Amino acid sequence: MNQRPQAGKLANWLLSWVQPSGAIHGFHNHSVWGSNPYRWGDFTSGHSTWSSPLLAALSMLIKEKRDSALENQLFQMIRFQTSSFQEDGQYAHIGFQIGDTAKFGLIHNGITNVSLGLTLKYGESYLSEVIVAEIRSAMERNFEAIDSIYPFGIMYKQGRAISNQEYARIWGKLLHLQAFGGDEDRCEALRKQLDYMIGQFHFRGLPDMESEASYRYDKDKTSTEPGEYYGLLIGPLVLAYELFGDERYLTHAGNLCRHVARSVWCDNKGLLRMHRVWYHSGSQWMKLNEPMLIAGMGMTLYAVDQYIRHVPDPELSEYLAGSDRTYAAYQNPRGFFASATGWNNEADVAPSTAWHTHDLLYLVARNGADDQFWSEFSNKDAGSLTSVLLGNGCMWMERDQQWTITDYFGRDVYQLLGRKDEARFGRDMSWVGGERSLREHFAFSPRPAFMITNKGIYLMPGGFEEDNLQLSSAADIPYLGLWK
Repeated sequence: MNQRPQAGKLANWLLSWVQPSGAIHGFHNHSVWGSNPYRWGDFTSGHSTWSSPLLAALSMLIKEKRDSALENQLFQMIRFQTSSFQEDGQYAHIGFQIGDTAKFGLIHNGITNVSLGLTLKYGESYLSEVIVAEIRSAMERNFEAIDSIYPFGIMYKQGRAISNQEYARIWGKLLHLQAFGGDEDRCEALRKQLDYMIGQFHFRGLPDMESEASYRYDKDKTSTEPGEYYGLLIGPLVLAYELFGDERYLTHAGNLCRHVARSVWCDNKGLLRMHRVWYHSGSQWMKLNEPMLIAGMGMTLYAVDQYIRHVPDPELSEYLAGSDRTYAAYQNPRGFFASATGWNNEADVAPSTAWHTHDLLYLVARNGADDQFWSEFSNKDAGSLTSVLLGNGCMWMERDQQWTITDYFGRDVYQLLGRKDEARFGRDMSWVGGERSLREHFAFSPRPAFMITNKGIYLMPGGFEEDNLQLSSAADIPYLGLWK
């Protein structure tokens, strides 16, 4: 078993979705909640702010190895993100799994500020004054908007205060403070907000008294934050320790790390997996393992890695190593990961750039970029073959700019067609016709066909040889080769 995934291939795949404008397209599958623009009838596959950690990952790579073409691409992505606003000061493209239909959400603003702040942090040696000013202006404009629309620590109009969202707001402001400084009043205000979060949301006992969990909602003691959101809690606490020197913040960060690391489970492949969430039944806490993502663990793993740089911890180091092995086992040769298990629909197989960018951020921060990384990263022919990820009920395919979520032989449930260079996707209506028909350049042809049986999954004869496919599987039954 590979001990770590091929991060260069992941980075290559992610950049295949980046547009000349700097937008990061993708099928924005939310593999924690199971929804996506297809399920919402939105059919958006354009930019999502949840993909913004890609900026920070590229900033880190350029810090390691200056490359003018990659720098220019990053600068264009920064310009796109820092200029994409709604009239009320929220960032544009914050709908994520709901698509363009949704225009509000604290977390999808907050993650953007975190990403821009990390881009500043890793790019301080080479980012121009103009780029830095653009980032600063965008962050400050958005801080003003979200503080007005979603006042800190209280119930706002769109819903309940949520732990990871409030922490993301604070993390962005701490990163801004790190980059640009601030007076004593501002520092004190941020410390008070952190102390409020610890007092309001943290509690010990899951799964043991050395671990510290977070309630998801204020004034609700029946559910914790899902596992993959803990990075948004741990990250700002580690940074607060670095900025203020207060050991309490580092202690709480470590306790949160242990909660995640000790809540893990092993799936049917024997691989270490992040837990979904803990719920209180009224008499006891019960842990739910899946449906749960694979791609998307990255922000939590990134934050754990940041913590153990201050406090070396063999248990947490092994947790990261086990997660690396999971990534590697679920990686398609094209570079993307299986999204999740347990949904038994497209949420398991459709790879979302919006989650994979978090994974790249972690992998680059933890392992850096060696010669193999750069060789995989710069492979211009990486997308020329047909890549296939098999699932229990459907499969993902892509080739060059085309992608499809398609069915096994004899089924007609999905037949979704999209392109990486298009901001919308749709249902294949070619044999029906009508106004919903997609343009010809959406057609995924030729397309390999697969038969799923009680025994296993087979490749149907008809022109595609196995050697010409980049094949991986997240299905519960085995892939058995050519149908004979």
